[in-house]
Amino acid sequence: MNRRTRILAATLALGLTSAATACTVGEKASGGDSDDLHIGLIQEARPDVEPWSLAWHDSLEAVKAEDSGIRSTETFEAYDATRAEPVIRQLLDGGADVMAMSTFVLTDIAKAVAKEYPEVPMVLTSFDAMQQPNLSAATSSYLEIGYSTCWLLTKLSKDGRVGVVGAQKAPFEVESHQGCELGAKAANPKAKVTLVNSNSFTDAQANREQVQNLLDQGIDNIFLVSGTEDAVGGFRLCEQVGAHCATWGGDARKWAPTAAVLTVELDWTMVFEDLIEQARSGKLEAKTWNLTYGNSGLRATGVADSAAVDDDLRAEFDEMVAGLADESIQLPESISHPGLR
Repeated sequence: MNRRTRILAATLALGLTSAATACTVGEKASGGDSDDLHIGLIQEARPDVEPWSLAWHDSLEAVKAEDSGIRSTETFEAYDATRAEPVIRQLLDGGADVMAMSTFVLTDIAKAVAKEYPEVPMVLTSFDAMQQPNLSAATSSYLEIGYSTCWLLTKLSKDGRVGVVGAQKAPFEVESHQGCELGAKAANPKAKVTLVNSNSFTDAQANREQVQNLLDQGIDNIFLVSGTEDAVGGFRLCEQVGAHCATWGGDARKWAPTAAVLTVELDWTMVFEDLIEQARSGKLEAKTWNLTYGNSGLRATGVADSAAVDDDLRAEFDEMVAGLADESIQLPESISHPGLR
């Protein structure tokens, strides 16, 4: 058994799940296209568990569908940085050409391994982690996400009330809530936004209870702002009672086919494509990526198909999104990522 095979065996033992089809995970294709690349993706959770991880998975699969030379390995240890670190190192030692780490929890580890593997382009979902030459930072416009989501929910609300279920007041939640307040007021100057918290990114039952709390107050247009595992509990309740709920990340209709009137989907394909090009060219440059409606990194999903949204409201929603895209709708400066939309 050679060194690379031993690494592969150890990696699999730690629970990695391969998304590769034609090649063995962690093993360079021999005798094939010299442009073949292996991408490692460190996820918070499996894509069938939360919208956030679903967005990363779907984006990577879209890139692979367009480029047959791409193989990938996803692992789901990112909530626990201690468990994630050896998996990241094993992927890199096993020949990963690109490394994507989908949560800010891994910031310290990402900075360390980027120095140790300077020839591998990497990306971390974080606010200020860019490190030359090879560690890019990726984020999204929380203000635009919150604005568009609560604009629609307010329009659907009979009394102008909208609920927001947060998790642990992370910076992205705080700023999404700020955008929500702005969007709600733009839709209805008398709108009222009520915020509650589940206090967990993973406790689906706690999220469900907070959604029930809002429903008990007569609020049935609800923004599940975390986009993580806890939100699935709320979506399932929304589906049961016929409420209107929304989030961001991957398409929430996976969990609530009719109740999920909007997901602001995150499309990370531009990030993957850039890192792939860097890996193939050998010309590395760390960048900061910010997904917005203007660069098509944000995509409103569900509105066009929702029975709750009539043609007139749909047209009005599209006009509002266009205003965010061309920045004719002005937003305050981001606190989470200064200088970005």
